[in-house]
Amino acid sequence: MLAPLMYSPHEMVGVSPRDGKPARCLLGCPALETTLTPIQGGSMNVTTLAITSAVVLWLGYRYYGSWIATRVYGIGEVDDQQLPSHSRENGVDFVPTRRSILFGHHYVTIAGAGPIVGPAVAVTWGWLPALLWVVFGSILIGAVHDLGALVLSTRNQGRSIGDLCAEILSPRVRWLFLIFILLALWVVLAVFAFVIASLFVARPESILAVWIEIPLALLVGWQWMRGQSMALWGALALVVMYGCIGIGSTESVRSLAAFDWGENSAGVWLAENAGLFWLVMLFGYAWIASVLPVQKLLQPRDAINSHQLFLALGALLAGLLVLSVTGGWQLEVVAPAINPNPPADAPLLFPFLFITIACGAVSGFHCMVASGTTSKQLASEQDARSIGFGAMVLEGGLAVVVILCCISAAGFASGEEWAAQYSAEWVGKGSLLARLSGFIDGGAAFIGAALPFFSPQFLATVITVVIISFAATTMDSATRIQRYVIQELAESIGWKFLARRHVATAIAVLSAAALALLAGKDGKGGLVLWPIFGVTNQLLASLTLVVLTTWQARRRRPILPTLIPLCFLTVTVGWAAISQMDRLLNAESIAWPQVIVLGFGMLLQLWMLLEGLLCIRRSKECDQDPVVDPLGVVHS
Repeated sequence: MLAPLMYSPHEMVGVSPRDGKPARCLLGCPALETTLTPIQGGSMNVTTLAITSAVVLWLGYRYYGSWIATRVYGIGEVDDQQLPSHSRENGVDFVPTRRSILFGHHYVTIAGAGPIVGPAVAVTWGWLPALLWVVFGSILIGAVHDLGALVLSTRNQGRSIGDLCAEILSPRVRWLFLIFILLALWVVLAVFAFVIASLFVARPESILAVWIEIPLALLVGWQWMRGQSMALWGALALVVMYGCIGIGSTESVRSLAAFDWGENSAGVWLAENAGLFWLVMLFGYAWIASVLPVQKLLQPRDAINSHQLFLALGALLAGLLVLSVTGGWQLEVVAPAINPNPPADAPLLFPFLFITIACGAVSGFHCMVASGTTSKQLASEQDARSIGFGAMVLEGGLAVVVILCCISAAGFASGEEWAAQYSAEWVGKGSLLARLSGFIDGGAAFIGAALPFFSPQFLATVITVVIISFAATTMDSATRIQRYVIQELAESIGWKFLARRHVATAIAVLSAAALALLAGKDGKGGLVLWPIFGVTNQLLASLTLVVLTTWQARRRRPILPTLIPLCFLTVTVGWAAISQMDRLLNAESIAWPQVIVLGFGMLLQLWMLLEGLLCIRRSKECDQDPVVDPLGVVHS
């Protein structure tokens, strides 16, 4: 069944593992044979890759981004005072926000741990396909997707993409799309809480720095509301955070954070239930953070995290420069461009590369952020390009840096050492950690070249804190967005009680906690659905592109910039979904929750494609097609 999808990983790269003869091509197609020889890393150096990627990303933002913003989406056609941040300002969710602050919030929220984990895993296939997908995918697909979702939402009173389906496509799909978003966020909340709790247990030296950020963010927000500079106070808060890394690494504080309290009964219980304790703490934090006014905690925390990001990126690039200069600009790439020997159980490069690297190229979660929190804070439509398009391009830049850290001689002494690290099984205990450690060790080596007075252990902890901080930001923003979706669903059926802020938040948090604890106190319940999250996340991106393409067609605007990415994602995501469904149905024990959710997403994609085609056809048959644009007013 589905034979073209079942070729071995070795057949993907054109070299047979047994006799060295030409094998099947990257697409797994037996009809297309190739004599492709795997390109080894020594033929390329990190400096060249870094400069080339940076130039392409900048050109994409400068020229293609400008054209998309003005000619395709028509940015600048709306009076800023009509934007929802002004017209619906309430001091809690709808707050007009300065561009630099909103950029930090949007960027840190969409980034999360995705552009770190995805590329760190995807280089298993080799650095070339991962790098090409990150650079060109972020410009041509991801940034177009994110900016479109932001513009569409701001022109419709800050409503979510799912809610807008009723007017743009059909009321028939609105409910299903919102439920699909609800399911995706449900899994995100449960799994991210488990991942962060697990990192706390494994790396207790990071706990103090991560939790001290909350009171620091409240202080920064208070100072900002008093007219002080958020940038200055955010930088000071970051200094305190990194000081806490040093304190948290001391033996006494580390033991305290690890609940190593001797024979104390409370300490024994906490040590045995550390994961459960941190899960409860994280869900409690997410509840509080999602109901507070955005300017009190969400924005200042994201400002601190954006400082973390830019500092880490700057240190990584400075380290790259130092290593390049000292190495005669020949910092070697030790990994192969295309890996001839991936793990035996690795899936096909095509289409699973485009599923593995989501954040960093294109991600459906971004549409929820753009139309969830960001659109309600956009003070001027002119800011949309730098926030919607620019943040996605910069996220692609972060993914490039992660790839370079995972393939360079700074992190691995030789190609053999790299191969040993990346020869772990694709799916199994420790395989993800093995790949993440490639970024952590390589990143620490990069930064250590620029800051040699810090120990490698301290720098590795800094990178760990960055990863946890990003994941926590994604978690609290996802809780707020989940509350918005629940409120939209409740209002649509007239259940106003469920649309109340605290009630909707309670449903969001308690349901995610229930999922996390479904499999026991260790919080792994969300992992039941996580294996299909990559596909469902990209399904969500393709569904968003269906909405955007239909919206553009009905407005008589250019549709190719969204239609071409839609076609590409429909093929790749559809292929991956069918392949994964085939694997699930042919397993010894069928995971029915995964089958149901994945099948629901596949049917929804097909339905929305048909609805979109019908809407576009109807709009072409009439001279005047009423659409909701801009700002919730029906225009003909």
